Amino acid sequence: MKRLTQIFPLLLAAALQVLPLLRNIMTNPAASSSFAIILRWGIGSAAALGAVDAVSGATSSFTSPTNFTATVGTFFSNSVTLNVGSSVSIATSDGWILTNLFNTTIHSAFFKDGQSTTTAIPPGLTCTTIASNNANFIYASISGTPTTAGSYGTIFTALSPGNKISQQNVFFAVTASSLPPTITNQPASRTNNVGTAASFSVTNGGTAPLSYQWYFNTNTALLNQTNTSLAFASVQLTNAGNYSVIITNSAGSVTSSYALLTVWQPPVITNQPTSITTVAGGNGTFNILAGGVPTLAYQWNFNTNTALLNATNTSFSLTGLRASQAGVYTVVITNSAGSVTSSIANLVITNPNPPTMTAPVKNGSLFQFTFVPVVGLTNSVLTNSVITGGSWGVLTNVPPPSTASPITVTDPFSKTNRFYRVQIMP
Repeated sequence: MKRLTQIFPLLLAAALQVLPLLRNIMTNPAASSSFAIILRWGIGSAAALGAVDAVSGATSSFTSPTNFTATVGTFFSNSVTLNVGSSVSIATSDGWILTNLFNTTIHSAFFKDGQSTTTAIPPGLTCTTIASNNANFIYASISGTPTTAGSYGTIFTALSPGNKISQQNVFFAVTASSLPPTITNQPASRTNNVGTAASFSVTNGGTAPLSYQWYFNTNTALLNQTNTSLAFASVQLTNAGNYSVIITNSAGSVTSSYALLTVWQPPVITNQPTSITTVAGGNGTFNILAGGVPTLAYQWNFNTNTALLNATNTSFSLTGLRASQAGVYTVVITNSAGSVTSSIANLVITNPNPPTMTAPVKNGSLFQFTFVPVVGLTNSVLTNSVITGGSWGVLTNVPPPSTASPITVTDPFSKTNRFYRVQIMP
């Protein structure tokens, strides 16, 4: 009997170790739950770590010593490593419940069934208690997607039948997972004049390190252009086109939208108009040669500030010149980038040689003669009864002819003496 009384405490202690495990197997719903990590912690003087049913989300699971005695004031550390942006679901079992505790501050109240909190765990995660069919067994689950990297410490408080309250420090190490690049501000199109500075830039997110490569017109990689911005100290016409950037990191890459660089060049005169000297009645043409982007517009002016009607091309022609048209001519060239005025070109008009005339003859009672008119000018035939003095009157006006063809003039008035001359009207 004495031997039995000595063995009985040992048998009772062994039974106390086995019964919670058997009860856990019968009542623990965790094996059929959707949580990624299920830990069975035995509560007793020599309980061993149970099996892990499944692992996903967290990069490593909770671990605990192979032997743990749940006594008042006992502390030990577990750890779990998570990735920012990676979903995780963790559940504990066998009577462990989470209280609203942080570091060494112990909250006096336990969670009630179904209560949740985000206090003292990494941002983005939530702790929820789940009751089993037996109220003595309450499970704690941690789920969510951590949003901030860092180290976090949480105290678990355990309550199990036949045991005192014990505490456990659990440390979360949240690391920044590699997120692919994203573009928050696309490079913007712009317009610049030749010779001015221009730049494109992009604002982006994603896990460092990030690499950048700028491209010109879709597929031409720009040498040494590997930063968040692309700059030109002095743009030229050859720089006009589309620009984009490809951002890359270990998780992937993203290509920006196209940004158009439009390069304008104010008008530049390469050949100035030249002066013209011509005879009255003749023709004259001014020409100018200029470049610029975008399209150039022209306006010719007479005597500096008088805009000439319909004179809006690279050349300006005058026909049947008159003395009144002599003067200075310029052209103003404009586009969206600016304007330029040409140098002055002079138009000098000289008097033509007098027309050739035949000697008058008498045809019956009338006088008659022939002359070759000046082309392009009015040829005014004047007559007088004396060669000097007297008054010269207009016999007839011959409109500006297009060719130098002889014209015969007949004087209808019968006089004893008649003198004739042809006056050119520029």
